[in-house]
Amino acid sequence: MIGENRIVTDELKTAIDRVQSTGAVVSIATGRTLTPALRIARESGAAGPVICFQGAMTYEQESNTTVRHEMLGAAESEIAIKTMSRVVSELMMFLGNDVWVEKRSEWTDGYGQRMGVDIRDTDSLLEMSDRRPTAIVGVGDPEIIEPLVHDLHSRMNGTALVTHSLPMFCEVEAIGAGKDLAIESLTASLGIDQQSVIAVGDGKGDQSMIEWAGLGVAIEGGHPDAVDVSDLVIATPEQSGLVNFLNDLVDRRMFVGSNSL
Repeated sequence: MIGENRIVTDELKTAIDRVQSTGAVVSIATGRTLTPALRIARESGAAGPVICFQGAMTYEQESNTTVRHEMLGAAESEIAIKTMSRVVSELMMFLGNDVWVEKRSEWTDGYGQRMGVDIRDTDSLLEMSDRRPTAIVGVGDPEIIEPLVHDLHSRMNGTALVTHSLPMFCEVEAIGAGKDLAIESLTASLGIDQQSVIAVGDGKGDQSMIEWAGLGVAIEGGHPDAVDVSDLVIATPEQSGLVNFLNDLVDRRMFVGSNSL
């Protein structure tokens, strides 16, 4: 949405405002935690509910309330912690607004600063497995993470969602997470039908929502799986791809006469 420089341009803010002026809902959907997700939503002016943690949480900005929160059970948390702790250099538990770690490092401290979240220390993540975390994330070299994702997926056997949004991340969330399920739940609550949903993304974690939406849009150079399931591919943010796409939708009056997300 915002490109490598993480800057929300004035052109994008204007395009989002134009879309919202038609009555359409514009929501941010991200794998990030709530704090940075809200920051991007507010900087961009996207006023719709914020979907974060790969779809595990949906937060209503207008009322400042969490309207959907899928959390891991003790058994799934235990499997994730035991399996990942054997192979990854960093292991994080996302609980409430904090990130818990057994071993604090320069990387985890930097992550906390970048994301705007507190890093907290514990002697044992395993002993916290019954605390219903939102996510457990392992961080390591891509050549380690990829087979780990497949191993965990097999071990979970459909009891948890194992995602791989970035090459160095192995993320485990509740089975009810996933951006597609989050958007499906949100649109049902807003009375918006599936065919009126437009989803735009570039990552592996965006694949499910791009495939689910009535119009799934990938970004040029994005993850091959996201591109493969898309109905349309647009230019990168640096080339004003999203700005031009949104303005074109408004100019063609694509939102007139129906609720859209």
